[in-house]
Amino acid sequence: MKSFYIISFLLISSLMYGQLVWVETELFDHKGGWINESQFVDQMGSPYLMAHGLGLPVEDAHTIVEFPETGEYHFWVRTKDWVPTDTKGPGKFKVLIADVAYGPVFGADGIKNWHWAYGGTVNIGKRRVRVSLQDLTGFEGRCDIICFSRKKVSLPDSLTDIERLRYSNISVSSQPQMLGRFDLVVVGGGVAGICAAVQAARLGVKVALVQNRPVLGGNSSSEVRVSTDGSTFKNKYRSLGRIVREIDNYEAGVGGVGHFYRDGTRQDIVLNEPNITLFTNLHVNRVEIQEGKIKAVGALNLETLEKFIIEGELFADCTGDASVGILAGADHRYGREAEMETGETSAPATADNLVMGSSNQWRSVRENISSDFPVETWMFRFSEDYHFPITQSRWDWESGFNNLHTVDQAEEIRDLNLCAVYSNWSFLKTFKKERFSHYRLSELQHVTGKRESYRLLGDLILTEQDIVKKVDYPDAVVTTTWGIDLHYPHPENSKRFPGMEFIAYAEHPFKQQDVYTFPYRCLYSRNVPNLFMAGRNISVTHIALGTVRVQRCTGMMGEVVGLASYLCLKRNVLPRGIYEEYLDELLQLVQSGGID
Repeated sequence: MKSFYIISFLLISSLMYGQLVWVETELFDHKGGWINESQFVDQMGSPYLMAHGLGLPVEDAHTIVEFPETGEYHFWVRTKDWVPTDTKGPGKFKVLIADVAYGPVFGADGIKNWHWAYGGTVNIGKRRVRVSLQDLTGFEGRCDIICFSRKKVSLPDSLTDIERLRYSNISVSSQPQMLGRFDLVVVGGGVAGICAAVQAARLGVKVALVQNRPVLGGNSSSEVRVSTDGSTFKNKYRSLGRIVREIDNYEAGVGGVGHFYRDGTRQDIVLNEPNITLFTNLHVNRVEIQEGKIKAVGALNLETLEKFIIEGELFADCTGDASVGILAGADHRYGREAEMETGETSAPATADNLVMGSSNQWRSVRENISSDFPVETWMFRFSEDYHFPITQSRWDWESGFNNLHTVDQAEEIRDLNLCAVYSNWSFLKTFKKERFSHYRLSELQHVTGKRESYRLLGDLILTEQDIVKKVDYPDAVVTTTWGIDLHYPHPENSKRFPGMEFIAYAEHPFKQQDVYTFPYRCLYSRNVPNLFMAGRNISVTHIALGTVRVQRCTGMMGEVVGLASYLCLKRNVLPRGIYEEYLDELLQLVQSGGID
């Protein structure tokens, strides 16, 4: 039946569109200074090229396109105008065909969603033609697809229809390839995922570690640049935290120098484990369920658009966004619970979608010569009485909250952050020259660090009163030392930028004084029986997340998941079975540091 629908679609699309020449920009032969932006595949359909030049035009991207015949073609560009303000943005670029610019300037038409921009007609005189993207500003111009057709057509906006057209018009098969079967499939290569994979592998578990970025580390990698916080030295079980310490970036700080974050060391540690198979640049976007359990995950290669399948006995969702669990139908929550639901005194009277914000770190360098960064019409308006005289990012620059959804509107959150940074920097460079004229904006991370999104529900949901009253559960295993630390939109920032806040304040009364050990039952799904979780997507309320979310703590969660997965395989039980039948053995294994 599925094959019938695919064939029917191909016949209908052939009649509707004729023969398309479909050019995916992420597959360009030479990307120049454009980057392959792949964070938002689930929201907009595929990776795309973006000109991230910090206000300076980047080198052209180009490729060779083969046409079925010469003659006149219509062409379209899938793009968007990214700025959050109502004005037309700066993401301007041109399309060059045989080194000649055709069509309008793209990327700054005021349309804020992904859409097809018509480029007009072009006469193709040779069947093999060089097609290029020429950035005009260095301010995040973005292009997903360039599509040519002999007739003027209306291209679809549906992501499903676009994907079908994609795979019927490029030389990449839509059929997934099998990558293998593993004892444990860990999805997410941040601190939690690394620790889960390494701990399990050292006990002989055959592990697949699947990461949708080119580097490991997640929020504490050089792509995001947040230091690992919390402590590994106040644990109930002192053997926990050893793997965290191996991969720790210690005092790298927020927005520090790239090599401080130890990407290479982390990759070496993983690659040195013979029982781990590492898959980078693979984004899990599909789950296969068999008899109520996860049988396999489907993944997209973010560089080639090839599709793959990875089968497993056990799975660990270490994605942060709970993407595997949600695809599998796991119970989950988003936002703040109501006080009536959880009994938490700090909870609001009514549940809402407020979450902690997401950040993009930046830094500048001082130089011997002065430089400019002019104020432009698309920027936020800062003033003498409201600006931020800083030369690198701080923890409190974040956005999203209850205005934008952390997952569904992740691109809009990132773009709001970029706009805020550029806008404040332009004010400093234009109106505070005596202090900032010799500083140059040198780095602005386009990869976003998230604090909170979805949380998967386990057999126990950790609450504020558990932490405050230090409830001693029999399966207490991972110790948090951070205290409840929650971020909210800053009132002054809300007043000046209502609905587009990008500055937070924190409520964190007991920083690094509130030691509490929380239970194993927070680390597996209550309704997907072979699914573990570790990281900020474990079974906690919004308020309780405030203490467990820092990365030394999430890494120790991963270590426990690695130990528990080994025990599941040894005793032929699922994660819940460890609590019900083999809890003492798990705690002994934790106590011994994985020595069985």
